[in-house]
Amino acid sequence: MEKSKTELLFVTVLEVLALIVISALAYLPFLFKLGYYFDDWYLMFAAGTRGAEVFQDIFSVDRPGRAFVMMPIYSLFGGNPMYYNLSAYLFRLLGAFGFLAIVRTLWTRERGVTFVMALLFLIYPGFLSQPNAIDYQSHLAGLAAAMWSIGFTLKAMNSTPRLNQVGYFTVSILLGFFYLSQIEWYIGFEATRWACVFLLSLRSEGTLRQRITWMLRSAYLTFIIPLFFLAWRLLFFQSERGATDVGLQLGGLFAAPIATLGLWIISLAKDAVNVLLAAWVLPLSRYAFSMDTRPILMATGLGMVAVALTMFSLRREETMETEQHLQNPGWKREAMGLGVAVLLFGLIPVVLANREVSFPSYSRYTLASSAGAVMMIVAVIHELSNVKLRTSIFSVLVLFSILTHYGNGFEHARWAEEYRNFWWQISWRIPQFEKSTTLIATYPAGAIEEDYFVWGPASLIYYPERQNPDVVQPGLFAAVLNKDTVTKILSGERQEYDNRRSIITYKNYRNIVVLTQPDKNSCVHVINGGQPEYSNNEQDSIRLIGFYSEVERVLVDEMPHTPPAIVFGSEPPHDWCYYYQKADLARQRGEWDQVLNMGEQAWGQGLEPKDLIEWMPFLQAYAQAGDIERLMALAPVISAEPYVSLQACRILGSMPGIASSVAEVVDSQYCPE
Repeated sequence: MEKSKTELLFVTVLEVLALIVISALAYLPFLFKLGYYFDDWYLMFAAGTRGAEVFQDIFSVDRPGRAFVMMPIYSLFGGNPMYYNLSAYLFRLLGAFGFLAIVRTLWTRERGVTFVMALLFLIYPGFLSQPNAIDYQSHLAGLAAAMWSIGFTLKAMNSTPRLNQVGYFTVSILLGFFYLSQIEWYIGFEATRWACVFLLSLRSEGTLRQRITWMLRSAYLTFIIPLFFLAWRLLFFQSERGATDVGLQLGGLFAAPIATLGLWIISLAKDAVNVLLAAWVLPLSRYAFSMDTRPILMATGLGMVAVALTMFSLRREETMETEQHLQNPGWKREAMGLGVAVLLFGLIPVVLANREVSFPSYSRYTLASSAGAVMMIVAVIHELSNVKLRTSIFSVLVLFSILTHYGNGFEHARWAEEYRNFWWQISWRIPQFEKSTTLIATYPAGAIEEDYFVWGPASLIYYPERQNPDVVQPGLFAAVLNKDTVTKILSGERQEYDNRRSIITYKNYRNIVVLTQPDKNSCVHVINGGQPEYSNNEQDSIRLIGFYSEVERVLVDEMPHTPPAIVFGSEPPHDWCYYYQKADLARQRGEWDQVLNMGEQAWGQGLEPKDLIEWMPFLQAYAQAGDIERLMALAPVISAEPYVSLQACRILGSMPGIASSVAEVVDSQYCPE
């Protein structure tokens, strides 16, 4: 007996360590390279100007409970993204341990089975927002709380002393209130709770009616969780955001009930397929196989380590089950039934809110239903009688998950690096922006979906202090480059007021500065509307609005601003783009000797542009200095791209005061016939 307890303790410690190590291989390889993404920009800017209390105003419009997570976390971590990624990882791990507690309560004897369920739930490849750790703290904290809330309910039902039972139910209810305060569409977990309770009731003796009575009597206290939440949400709370407004989301049902129900059923079926099957394939193909050979090999190596740990842990678990003859063949039917229920219960609130599971944009909607998916997958695989085949399939799933998460982390790390590089170049080029300037920008990585993707980092660099004593208001604004923005710029529309989550902006389409990086091989280009220059790879929309870019809003005589290292990292090595930006700044100042000096420093290190339009500051400096030899030498290079050559012809030919010999060279070498 003593040996059995020692063995059980050893296996338990082993599986805990395996879950920690395997999940670390999935989520932590790029811990020090991840940064701010999407909504992180306005969240961290607002907190930096007004402190942690600002989260109360930000989340009051839709999920006020989120402030109670973000306020203490921000007080601890400040603006450092690394700590938020560690916290997100720990919440993910806690959620998996809570899920393990649930399935171990339901199938106590099936240690190997429940371990695999917990592992696949922990590294489930369908959730791709893990690196977006600041904004998703509440999602992951809520997920962990939901798992443990259900786990404590099941624990309370199996407890004999009344005092212990009351304690477990109290913790369960408090965790239930907490997780629903974070994410309202997690309410499907309440149906999951009762599905688990119902499964336990089926094992009790008596008629069906007696079992249902036992079920209700055993866990009726937890009804307070959804009842209290729904009463508050429907009767007292008024959401200011359409996506979380219950009346608005259900409006289609009352307007066209049959059509809406049909769409919901179709959407539910599609989402179920995505969560159950597509999650293991689509993200893998998007992220893992888009990497170069070296990162793929690294990801595969980490995946094989995870597979080895999985196989070793499974072998220990299954050996222990065999020795003690603890297998229960009925668990597969139960796991399949419960898995289907959990899958659907997790998706129904998403569908009713007119949202859908898609990769990668809306992968967060897999969180509540992924537990059901892994139950079903494990149950189906265990229908195979060949143990080696089962283990091989589980190993493949683990490998796929590690590859997916590594690729996802690799992509997010690349985005962060490109964002940092973009804004470091801006800091080299622009000492200061005139206050209230509206920025139009393009990044080489990822679409700019919201204006704060631009004004957030810009304000953190140039106007990090509070601009308005009463509200959060950045010192710089931005507009998303789209058809509507182009139309407003071309028509000269005036200032536009916007209040988003208590953050006030006043974008103005008449005082824009255009910042563009046409592709990853280009430097950032600050467009001068009086003399616009465009890369051969530039977007047509930038060419349309470039004339309106007011470069005079770049204050060239101000002290330069250094990007904060906690967000943008340390200053990158001075490559070609550094010298280009400094030369472009000197050109705006009219310091032609400095432009030539920057060029000499760059070429002395063997640096030159990959985007030919970046020769323009130097070509103008040569023209100004009368350096015909350099102009002649560069002519064949520039003429390789007729579009750039045409611009050089126009800009150099219109320079005042250049020598007639220079004008002849420009006309003969740069102006195509």
